[in-house]
Amino acid sequence: MQAVADVLGVDPKALNYHVGDREALRELVAVDAFVVELGRMEIPAGGDWRDVLRCYAAALRDAHVSLGVLATYFRLPASGLAALEPVEQVLQALVDAGFSVDDAGRILRLVSELGHAAGREAVFSSQSRGHPYVSEVATALNTAAAEEFSLLRQVVAARDADPHDRQYLDFSLNAIFAGLEARLR
Repeated sequence: MQAVADVLGVDPKALNYHVGDREALRELVAVDAFVVELGRMEIPAGGDWRDVLRCYAAALRDAHVSLGVLATYFRLPASGLAALEPVEQVLQALVDAGFSVDDAGRILRLVSELGHAAGREAVFSSQSRGHPYVSEVATALNTAAAEEFSLLRQVVAARDADPHDRQYLDFSLNAIFAGLEARLR
């Protein structure tokens, strides 16, 4: 905290009073970086609700990736209102498409969780050579007979070929869209 106070040219006591501790400082930096990254998102005005949700989920993922190791410190406090503007736009697009406000809120939560999870997964994958669950499953499969678990072996091999699984977010969104389209009918 002393070094931060020195860079900012403030008394360390003032920094401690207004910020608290190192964890609170990391949280503030993470929120600021997240809001800046999310602010780069351009939601298509009057766009199809699917395009809006796809844009929003990708922006959440990218915001987490930009945070890197700070992603674990991200919390959205009441002071982070700038990050809520895109949320309102997403909700409006869903309501305009014919979803109820309650359903729009549920859809927003589902897509938000998906975008955040994809971002955390991307950060995690960038920090290690592979996903530990995949390597643990591969290790377990090595103890099984070669003819056992043929489909799971194929899934693990495909995951090893593309550990970042760039198609996962698109696949998940397409599955969600199929269900939501049926619900709109």
